[in-house]
Amino acid sequence: MITVLFGGSRPEGNSAELAKIVLKDLDYNWIDLTKYHFDPVRDVRHNGEVITDYTDDYKQIIDQVLKSDTVLFVSPVYWYSVSASMKAFIDHWSETLRDKNYKDFKEKMAQIEFRLILVGGDCPKIKARPCMHQMEYSLEFLGAALKDYLIGNANAPGDILKDTYAVNIAEKWNAELKSKEEKLQKTK
Repeated sequence: MITVLFGGSRPEGNSAELAKIVLKDLDYNWIDLTKYHFDPVRDVRHNGEVITDYTDDYKQIIDQVLKSDTVLFVSPVYWYSVSASMKAFIDHWSETLRDKNYKDFKEKMAQIEFRLILVGGDCPKIKARPCMHQMEYSLEFLGAALKDYLIGNANAPGDILKDTYAVNIAEKWNAELKSKEEKLQKTK
């Protein structure tokens, strides 16, 4: 199962458009993180507390992520990082690491294929790299890996289609994911 964690403020914006090229003719679960509420993270690492509850929407999303074979993080580049909604979701991983109900969190995350799609309009091939590394290091901390990333250059609506390099890579990913899906179907 493919899960898309979308963090853009425009549901039909350039980052969404690039992701949909990747997802063409595939089954996927699209989660628009901007439609969910995330409470501030509770850092209990040093006071002996254990996380046992979530009063926001995080749990329902992380449960979907943990059932996935592939997860696409999709975000415009906002101030040289992923969107606030995506960052808020990722920050909650700190709680999950302390949650006794997710003792196998790291092991499950390590089994998922993660990919990242970023789109920006201010020299994104250079300025979005710290954002890519942020995601890469966050996943590595969990024993997972960022399989690949795609940085598109676009600003105004529809501009992403002018970035032929990004579109070509998106089409390549589409073929890879279709092949992976076919192999998974044969093993079931």
